[in-house]
Amino acid sequence: MTSKTLPPHGTISRRKHHGCKCWDCCEALRAYSNARYAAMAAGTWQPFVDAEPVRQHILRLQGIGVTPNRIKILTGLPLRTITGFLEASHYPSNVRCRKRNTRREVAEKIMGIPVDADLAFLVDATGTRRRIQALAAIGWPQKQLAQRLGLNHKHVSHIMRRGQILNRTASAVTAAYEELRNGSAEKFGVSKIGANRARARATANRWAPPKYWAKYPDAIDDPHFTPEYGMTKPQRLAEEAVWMVTVAGVPRTEAATRLGLTFGEVDDALARNDMRKAA
Repeated sequence: MTSKTLPPHGTISRRKHHGCKCWDCCEALRAYSNARYAAMAAGTWQPFVDAEPVRQHILRLQGIGVTPNRIKILTGLPLRTITGFLEASHYPSNVRCRKRNTRREVAEKIMGIPVDADLAFLVDATGTRRRIQALAAIGWPQKQLAQRLGLNHKHVSHIMRRGQILNRTASAVTAAYEELRNGSAEKFGVSKIGANRARARATANRWAPPKYWAKYPDAIDDPHFTPEYGMTKPQRLAEEAVWMVTVAGVPRTEAATRLGLTFGEVDDALARNDMRKAA
């Protein structure tokens, strides 16, 4: 059985809905009531505002990886309040439509969150994965790299298979990459045997080294960019065909004609791409 987390002391919700009679909670309700009565007397009492701008702001935040749970932490609002802007809520004996109006103070708290990717819990893992691969290409085994990052080496392996990772993990890997990318792993204490094994693995998987990414500084974090490091011409054409069909929306027959490939070669490239995604 799990216990419900109560709102903090000094909030109207704790006083009205949970019966707390401490000084801070009573004072919060008293101050709110006084402000409400004064505004009503002055004819300026407008507690509700349109919820649509708030919903659009939440969607923009979600677009950069700021989840409703993260918004809950940043604003101190209940999760059901935040998700109510996005969809109808279904609770026992309490079904609510998506919010059309909301209290001004709720809107101000949510709208006050900047659209900043650094606030996100989760970010795309592409750049982090490529940085780990690039460090492997200059001799960094995942175990030693994990120790330097303060992570379990199994966690580094998990990063290589995930679509999204924690923002703080991505930032830590980026900082380590900037520190280590200009030298070999042996200079930092990695054994020659371990470094050679890491390089061999990187070569077998065609992982691009830091020197390659230095030529494309904006591409390392771009999930739509396909590195061509170590590829033969047929392999490059196959990757180009996959991009044209899956990203640009070009029909496979047209992609084959443009690239000088057979329909079967394009189908094989698409099949291999599906297998990589499923792995």
